Amino acid sequence: MIQRFLRNKVVEVEPRPDGTLEVSWRLTDDLLKAEVRTVVQLPDMEILEADAKLDRFLPQGGEVASELIKKIEGINIGGGLRKIVAGLLGGPDGCPILVTAILESANAVILHFTRPGLHLSESMTDPTELKEGFQFMLQTNPRLVRSCIAFQDDSPLMEGLNL
Repeated sequence: MIQRFLRNKVVEVEPRPDGTLEVSWRLTDDLLKAEVRTVVQLPDMEILEADAKLDRFLPQGGEVASELIKKIEGINIGGGLRKIVAGLLGGPDGCPILVTAILESANAVILHFTRPGLHLSESMTDPTELKEGFQFMLQTNPRLVRSCIAFQDDSPLMEGLNL
């Protein structure tokens, strides 16, 4: 007997005219069809809206996904998100699909901002130009400040920025 299982997962981040980001997370496989949509306000990366729809064979907690996902509204994408999401959407009364959807959506938002800068920095060979590029990235994404050792107050990348 031949077994087959097909799974597709897509996460898209689209800037909207009002300055927010709309994040669409979709999972479709032979057993489950799930869609989660979030709207993220910049620059704080606060989740303003969240909607979820689960179809077919629902996992535990999937029956109330559309109500459960509302708990994530008002949360900022940043440090501690994994623990916050697990506490709000996980556990015995939660839905593991929603936890995964929100964390992967948050990763997509972060990549939306960091990917263009990474591509640009890979093409730079002049150290001064590279430093200026990172400083510009820090000025346009202030949440990166102090987020890793390279962006600490005493780092050479932070010289003269006053952030």
